[in-house]
Amino acid sequence: MRTTFFRRLAHWVPECLLLALFLSFALRQLGTFPAAWADDSLFMLVAKSVAQGHGYALPILGWSWPRPYILAVGPTLILPAALSIKLFGFSVAAARIPMVLFLLGTTVAAYLFVLHAYNRTSARWTALFCISFSAFINTGKPVLGEIPGFFFLMLGLLAMQGNSRTALSAITAGVAFGLAVMTKLPFGLILPALGIAWILAAVRRDRKEILFLTIAAISAVLVSLIGAYWMGAFEKGFVDELRIFLFEKKSVVPLDQFVPIAARPLDLMRMAYGHYVLTIVLALAGWWAIRRKMRGSLSVIILSIATLFALYFLNGPGWYRALLPSTLLLFLFVPSGARLLLGKYGSVALLGIVVCVQGYWQLTFRGASNSPEAKTAAQALMERWQDRDLVILSPEVFVRLPQNPRWRFLSEELRDADRQPPELQQRLDQAKCLPLFRKESHENLESKKGTYIPVSGRYVVFSTPPDCK
Repeated sequence: MRTTFFRRLAHWVPECLLLALFLSFALRQLGTFPAAWADDSLFMLVAKSVAQGHGYALPILGWSWPRPYILAVGPTLILPAALSIKLFGFSVAAARIPMVLFLLGTTVAAYLFVLHAYNRTSARWTALFCISFSAFINTGKPVLGEIPGFFFLMLGLLAMQGNSRTALSAITAGVAFGLAVMTKLPFGLILPALGIAWILAAVRRDRKEILFLTIAAISAVLVSLIGAYWMGAFEKGFVDELRIFLFEKKSVVPLDQFVPIAARPLDLMRMAYGHYVLTIVLALAGWWAIRRKMRGSLSVIILSIATLFALYFLNGPGWYRALLPSTLLLFLFVPSGARLLLGKYGSVALLGIVVCVQGYWQLTFRGASNSPEAKTAAQALMERWQDRDLVILSPEVFVRLPQNPRWRFLSEELRDADRQPPELQQRLDQAKCLPLFRKESHENLESKKGTYIPVSGRYVVFSTPPDCK
């Protein structure tokens, strides 16, 4: 009996080691690496507002903007961070605690998917690929929607595994897919992927699968509509925001500076994209190896979502976050593909090399900044500027500050007249003569020397314009 116990315990040793490695990467410097920056700080501001009892709103020039449509994330991201802030008080680390749980849940979900689709060894490799991948950890630790959205996507894929075609499993899958869309708006790409799977099932005249996918799609759409309310989708400005994002690209970068990554082929020569190409090759081979073990619609959905996110990335400015969901989906098939192409020992050698390179990259703090600039700037404001009026344009600084009626936050996006809600326009007129606090590039600091007051590092204050009275 004792021998059997130790054998069972030894059977789980690799999983225990994976958990230890995960915790070491996910928890180290939780509040400082990656350094808080604009997007996650904007989301933390809403979570902080919820935790402090001011509602699901973004504080803009003293006005609490309910369900702001500029976020493109929903309550499944904001509310867990708000609960953590409520329990532990505000800090960047406290806001990120639920994100670590999303990271862990995503890793476990990927492990279980591969375990069911292929075998335990491949499941362990998939988990190790995720844990050692800096883009996964460094995107997952901040309060950002990509990893939480992918977690719900994986739950939906798990619900579709096996041969079950019951209404309950269809609803479960659809709700999970809808929660992914509710968490991060670009996960709306799941919906056309479901449509593609439905069309192919109709071509095959598979009535049971058509019914299953219909129920799943309706469930996903209904949950997405609930999320749409929290994203401000029923406000007039939301339609304009989508138009600006999809066609004018001003919500991504200034229009005159926007060039899609697809039009910059030399930028695609970076190592990160070479890694992605290798992932595609191995994943396609892996999918081919296990395709008969998967229901057809599941294969179609996974490959469609991976392709759509890749196209979404190529049409964007080149932020790797847009490519991350595609990469993680492909990771599910990488171990089986390596085994098919290289055999047992060759696959172990290749996968081991890739994991070591990924792990070293992450261990040495590559791929993200751990600069303390924002924290230092917040301390400088609290020490020397607490009695002066300021409009603060840097969310990564404002989120760290205590409440002060003399400090007002304004998001950079809302300086564009096309993106301003009507309630904000009068407040903008009233605030235009207040000193402006913001972060500048080194080049701008040099060219604008003499027009600003240094605060800390690249953070400066521009004084009241001379035409103000």
